[in-house]
Amino acid sequence: MAKLKTIISALSSPKRLVRGLKYTVNDDAYWDDYVRSWRKDKSNESLRYLGNEWKNEEKFLALLAKYSLPAGTALEIGCGGGRITSRAAGCFGRVHACDISAEMLKLSAASVKDPHVSFHRLDGFTLKDFADASMDRVYSHDVFVHFSSLQVYPYLEEIKRILKPGGIGLVSFYNFVAHFKLFKEMSLQFRAERRFPPHMRVHFITEEMVRTMLDELGLEVIEIDKTNFLIAVFRKKSAPSSA
Repeated sequence: MAKLKTIISALSSPKRLVRGLKYTVNDDAYWDDYVRSWRKDKSNESLRYLGNEWKNEEKFLALLAKYSLPAGTALEIGCGGGRITSRAAGCFGRVHACDISAEMLKLSAASVKDPHVSFHRLDGFTLKDFADASMDRVYSHDVFVHFSSLQVYPYLEEIKRILKPGGIGLVSFYNFVAHFKLFKEMSLQFRAERRFPPHMRVHFITEEMVRTMLDELGLEVIEIDKTNFLIAVFRKKSAPSSA
């Protein structure tokens, strides 16, 4: 709920609400405002990273460590304030931390001082700045919760493109079943207010939907964890031997 309160604060002024019409799909300006609001909130002064106020990343970090590759190259979709990036820096030889928000990237770069980490701005739709088969790992935590399934599939397609054969992806989602109470609360609030509230940026998905998309893309599911988030770990299949 702390995340939702910050979202609501970021949209509190009429000027932001009007300007919001310009970033209903690509949310860069929205997250730029989010960072500014977060910085102004004195309750965040004791936090090392933007995002430390959010919880339940322990299982994702454990899986990231499980599939670490000290000499490998990894890409992070949605680095935010750097709380996951800082841990990933010790798991891989090189980390490309990416975000659509210029303000998030500035904050993350200031918080994560590691020579193995570089920062890149995404366009909100693709991973076009990264070559085919260039990454050993692609990971994203607490980011795809803001994507509808219409956005999830193209991103999974892009992840497949940039993964090396045998490369592994790790992505977390809000689990519709496990998080149904939260879904219900947001759904009923939407009906009561009869307008698109800030929490429309939160999306829920099912394991069946994730498996269907991964299967259609030819990505092999290694494991699905539902401890809290729905975390999918998957592999790009190696090219068949020519022998």
